[in-house]
Amino acid sequence: MDDKDLCDICRQETALLFATITTALILVTSILTSSASAYLKIFSPKQGQQVPAGSFLPVIGTSTPSNATHTKCNVQLQTNQHGYKPVQPLGPGGTYTNWKGATSEPVKAGINQVEDQFQCFSPNTTTPNFTKHLVHNFTGIQTNSGIPAIPTLPH
Repeated sequence: MDDKDLCDICRQETALLFATITTALILVTSILTSSASAYLKIFSPKQGQQVPAGSFLPVIGTSTPSNATHTKCNVQLQTNQHGYKPVQPLGPGGTYTNWKGATSEPVKAGINQVEDQFQCFSPNTTTPNFTKHLVHNFTGIQTNSGIPAIPTLPH
């Protein structure tokens, strides 16, 4: 084998390595961009907010899928890990870009937890191809008289 043959082999291996690295970078960028652009937000109750104990609490939020491959999306809500319940979509065309729900049980005195689950499905499937969770803790407060206290918002 002469120097020319070795140079040709080096060029081919370099081109193959470059193509492999480029493909890997595109794949990683696609995955990071996909999950970074998807979001799920809870506006109310705010994280750490104090709310009256003993009543159901409205939960309001927004969501968006990460890209066009995530279709047939929905949002569900659970309170204190007592099972997910659907929320009402308020976005254009019945989407979950804006939504509202309520706690599935009255707020208890002390720490409570609300968890939202955002799922999207490919057409004609029942298995989600995208899932995102968000948890907020809030505190149910009660006065000594047993009458729920006036809620205060965190600063």
